[in-house]
Parts: sequence; C-alpha cells; structure tokens
Amino acid sequence: MRKSLIYSSILMALILLSFGLVSQAFSQSSQQQNLKVINYSWYIYSGVLVVVGTVQNVGPTILQPVLIGGIIYTPDETAQVWSNPCRVYASHMIPQQTAPFLMEFPSTDLSWLSQGIDHIDFQTIQADANDTYQYQDLTIASSKLAADSEGVYWVTGTIQNIGTTFANKVRVNAAFYNSSGTVVAVGYSPDSYNISSSDSASFRAGAFDVNKTETSPDRQITSCTLWIYCESPLLSGTPPSPKSFGSTVLSTTDNSSTDSNSNNNGSNNSSNDNSSNPAAPGLNYAAIIAIIVVVIVAALVYLRIKSRKTSTAKTTKPQAVGKRGQSARRRRDA
Repeated sequence: MRKSLIYSSILMALILLSFGLVSQAFSQSSQQQNLKVINYSWYIYSGVLVVVGTVQNVGPTILQPVLIGGIIYTPDETAQVWSNPCRVYASHMIPQQTAPFLMEFPSTDLSWLSQGIDHIDFQTIQADANDTYQYQDLTIASSKLAADSEGVYWVTGTIQNIGTTFANKVRVNAAFYNSSGTVVAVGYSPDSYNISSSDSASFRAGAFDVNKTETSPDRQITSCTLWIYCESPLLSGTPPSPKSFGSTVLSTTDNSSTDSNSNNNGSNNSSNDNSSNPAAPGLNYAAIIAIIVVVIVAALVYLRIKSRKTSTAKTTKPQAVGKRGQSARRRRDA
C-alpha cells in the first residue's frame, strides 16, 4: 500500500511537471513566431559568408533580447551551413517595429556556392516577452547619406531629445539599400551619446563591409533607414508607435523616401523570401513529445507493478511466488 502511494505520487508529479513544461514550451514557441525577416541579401567578405537584412516584430508583445540564426540551402535542398547566433540591432522591440541584423556563416569550404543559394531558413533563437520599452522622445532632426573620399558610405546627422527626460547611451542603427530597395549593408554609430532634455547630439554611422569604389553595382547604396537605440530610461505601459523611435528613410541624391521593405533579386541576394522559418519551435515540440512519452512510460510501469502485486496476492503458495518474483527482478535487472 505504501509503495502504491509512492508510485502514485511520482506519477502525479510527472504529469504536473509535463503540463508545466508543455505550457512553457508553447508560450516560448509563440514568442519565437512573432519575428519575421522581411528583407535580406548575402555577400562574401574576407572569406566569410554574411547575410544582412531587417526583421520585424509581428506579434503583440515587446521582445527583449532578440537573437536569430539561419541555415543556407542550395537548390538541391541540401543544408550547407549554419550561422552563428546573431543579435538583432535593437532593444525592447515593440510590436510592428523593424530592426537590422548582420549574420555570419563561418565555413572553411565555400565550394558549394557554385550551386547557388536557393533560400535561407531563419531561426528565432531567443525572443523573450518583456514589459518595458525604450524612451520614445528621441528623433532624427537632420540626416545626410554620402560616400567619403575613400568610398566608405556614412550617414551623418543630429539626434534631438524632444522630451523632458535625460537619455542615456543613445546610438543610431542603420540599414542601407540599393536602388531596388534590397538591404545590402547594415551599420551603427561607433559612439554613444548622452542627451539632456531639449538638447541634441551629432551622430554618424557607417555601412559595414561595402566600399563604393570597390563593390559591385548591385551593392551600390542609394538610401538607408535609421533607428534610434537608447539604453535608458526604460518605460512601462502601452508602447508607442514604432515611428516614435525616429525611423527614417533618406537618399544619397534627393532625400526622397523609398520603400525600404520592397524586395528584389540581385546577383548576390535572395531577398524574395520574406518569411522566417523558426527552428526553435520544432525543438519545443520535440521536447513536448519526449515529456509525454516519459509520462506514458511511467504510467505503464506503475500499472505493471500494480498488476503484478494483484496477481501475487491471489496465489496460494507465497514462498513459490516470492521466488518467481525474485527471478523476474533479476531478469529485469539483467
């Protein structure tokens, strides 16, 4: 009787634990599905395959931190290389907010590239729900995009604090586009700025891994989008519109706006694939299945033991039954 209570307690604990883990796994899976890659391209830099693009929080919650990865497939549907995890250039992403990313695929052998890249399956590695968002009263007061004498693309301008709170460690993140609206580079300001209320600060942010005098025509930069990153203060409550964070689009020629989310196939990009295929939710489902299997096995073991005890109680020769039980235990142990 005492052992039956012990087995029953263990079984109940496993069932309750499985319910908790299943609930947590589904919750995490839901958060991971809130991310969507909306624009990307790839290039080779210093022997490393690099993917740059923008990702959007398409869910209803604030996400922090946000880490993504990817798997590259050739046209024969072979997975060729996995990326290192990369952090999206954003903090406390509010619903509908976009942000740039740079993802590296380390590989000593890129001979498979001769087959071409069919598509990239993007994975959400981490996207935790959060209840705080960045200080919103920062805006881009002015901006200019141009290549310097060495061919390096820079966007320069002024950040204005239009609120009543001191903004700490402010940076500018950027995504740079070609004439077709495809992301061909990303970057951020190398310096951070502390900006008092009603004050401003000058900034500059460069495009990584691209030089106007050396790059191919499809990677020539014509426009960019800017996002303001502020480490503190962090606010709680209903988050504002993403536009309140100073996102803007400007051009190297006439400062006219372009559709930075449009996609086009270039010689070194695969931006026609607009959906992310998170692998982490698949791992969650596998964990759920494993938990269910454990619970079922535990239940079967419990029922088997209980059945054997019942049959033992019905026998008329206790000593012989005891020996059979010992032999059974030895066989199970063996």
